[in-house]
Amino acid sequence: MMLLMMMSLSSPTNIINRHQLLMMLAGLLIIILLQCDCSNGLAQQSTPTTYNYFAYGSNMAISTMMNLRNLSPLASTAAILPAHTLRFNIPGVPLVEPSSASVEPIIDMDKAVDVDTMIERGQLVHGVLYKLTEEDFASVCSTEGVPFAYSLHRCRVIPYSGDGKRAGEACLRKLDDDLNQASNEWGVAAFTLRAAREKWRKGNDIPPSQSYLNVLIRGAKEFALDESYLEKLQLIKAGRTFPGNGLAEEMLRRAEERTR
Repeated sequence: MMLLMMMSLSSPTNIINRHQLLMMLAGLLIIILLQCDCSNGLAQQSTPTTYNYFAYGSNMAISTMMNLRNLSPLASTAAILPAHTLRFNIPGVPLVEPSSASVEPIIDMDKAVDVDTMIERGQLVHGVLYKLTEEDFASVCSTEGVPFAYSLHRCRVIPYSGDGKRAGEACLRKLDDDLNQASNEWGVAAFTLRAAREKWRKGNDIPPSQSYLNVLIRGAKEFALDESYLEKLQLIKAGRTFPGNGLAEEMLRRAEERTR
């Protein structure tokens, strides 16, 4: 999810200015759309409007949200997004930050879901469910490049209190009957982000930098996601970068220094 920041590091000035203008316009568009759609928003129908946002990439790390993006989440917890897979199909800057994470649905939720098979095959994504103000949610969308790099994706997630073991899996199993009934009453309604372009969704993954992966691993540890998922993140093969392992951790470190 470092795409926008990486573009600013490698593009000529005129491209940066054009890119920043597009992002500003996108941010305004998102705010307008959210205001028009607030009656169909997430968890809260009161004023002020709040939104549930499921993060699975670098935004899992609380420092990314608070220090790098200057956001103030109202609440946060570990969560599972069933019937989706973690992808690295958002192109970045080759040899610097080659790619960013995304998610793609792999099972039609209108059909019966075999939870045991889903767990066995790893057909789920663990992450962090944030409750955000309307302003902060719009900021996430604009800084992540919606609708150019990512598009908003409505989903349902299962919150859990992470213990670093199997708490998420246990919560998923408890909802087995509800999932198999294809009910829309299980879990929590949320927004997440998926690749905006069809060719990215259907294309091959691009191995991310080790630095970017380390930020994901940091977030997974902070929220004590299931150990099996943490191991999965740790086993992902990093892509080639030069020099070093990428810039994601350094950018986060600098953001933390600015806020001290």
